[in-house]
Amino acid sequence: MLKAYENFLNKKGNIKPQYIPYYLKWVSDCYNFLNQPLSARLNSDQKRQFLKDMGKKYEEWQVNQADTALRLYDYFLSQTQLPERGDISSDKESWRSLEEKMREALRLRHRSLSTEKTYLLWLKNFKDFVNYKSPDQLDGTDLQDFLSQLAVEKRVSPSTQNQALNAIVFFYRHVLDKNIEQVLSAVRAKQKRHLPVVLTTREVQNIFDQMSGTTKLMAMLIYGAGLRLQECLQLRVKDIDLEQSTIIIRSGKGDKDRRTVLPDALNDLFFILLDKIIYFSENIFGYNCIQEA
Repeated sequence: MLKAYENFLNKKGNIKPQYIPYYLKWVSDCYNFLNQPLSARLNSDQKRQFLKDMGKKYEEWQVNQADTALRLYDYFLSQTQLPERGDISSDKESWRSLEEKMREALRLRHRSLSTEKTYLLWLKNFKDFVNYKSPDQLDGTDLQDFLSQLAVEKRVSPSTQNQALNAIVFFYRHVLDKNIEQVLSAVRAKQKRHLPVVLTTREVQNIFDQMSGTTKLMAMLIYGAGLRLQECLQLRVKDIDLEQSTIIIRSGKGDKDRRTVLPDALNDLFFILLDKIIYFSENIFGYNCIQEA
């Protein structure tokens, strides 16, 4: 079994060859410690028991390496022990019903439309992964294997894996009424650390110099006030307080309101824009939009 695991690591584990012997050692030590056959899938408590004991004799980085080795081994076992499926036509109808319940649960909790679309897409991917497995038989290992597949086979980023995790945990919790977070022990996508690329003030100014009109104002507002694009697009006149140099963001991320600072450099541009708005409203529509706001 360990030989097959070694081949698996060489092909899909994304592990440097010099580290593979250590991965084999940690798996062998764990199963010997627990007195379990190598064909058995361990639960989270068993792994935690071994890692806790290991922490008494080894450095933290070695414990973390062993944890990764056991997660990979568990995923390896899941791929060698795939159950055979019979007729899935009856389960397809159940899954269609679950998708509708998922949509209703998201809307009941006032999730945004983009979140709804993303969560339903991950639910579809999960459904395909478990091959329309009967919803009654779903448990934490199914989600664990799905997340491991994303990390090992798909090589997704950590943020993408976390997005999938949040979507399917929501499905388990609010649609299936199951809490499986305690049994999760999936392979985690590796967080790559890069120094951020930051433009200098002069470089930012050069970009602004190539822009004009409303586009320039929006770009400067996003940069200077820290707005997201959609927040900028949804700004209203009454959300901007030129006297106190503040902006109120309505229904931002998480459907929350917040207040941010309006850069002094934008005051003159806003006054010019407001004059244009007032002129347009008074001459075209015949009323003062500032008073109406």
